Amino acid sequence: MDKKIIIGAVVVAVLVLLGVFYYVGANSAPIYSSPNSPVMYFYQDDCPHCIAMHPIMLDLGAQGYRVKLMDAQTNPAYWSQYNIVGTPTWVAANGDRLIGEQSEAALQAWLNAHGAKIA
Repeated sequence: MDKKIIIGAVVVAVLVLLGVFYYVGANSAPIYSSPNSPVMYFYQDDCPHCIAMHPIMLDLGAQGYRVKLMDAQTNPAYWSQYNIVGTPTWVAANGDRLIGEQSEAALQAWLNAHGAKIA
């Protein structure tokens, strides 16, 4: 078999695998996500404060904290429906809210107070 055909087949196979891994990674929920959480987390993918919170959310997710993800960018009705004035915003089942970028300790304490450690 020609070396060019073999190399071409390997390149195509690698590209297909990379595409599959990208698709699965882009479409899987982060560790801190649960539709059953008593806390909703309103965010936008392009919000610099939400981006800054992502590593903190991952750390808290690894510790068992879960939030219900509420994408305010793709669901603009959330702004008025839940009276959201900015992102990131966390809203507990009792209506308490935490707005803006937070330290990990402050967010952890707030999530603890609202029963978001469910895993």
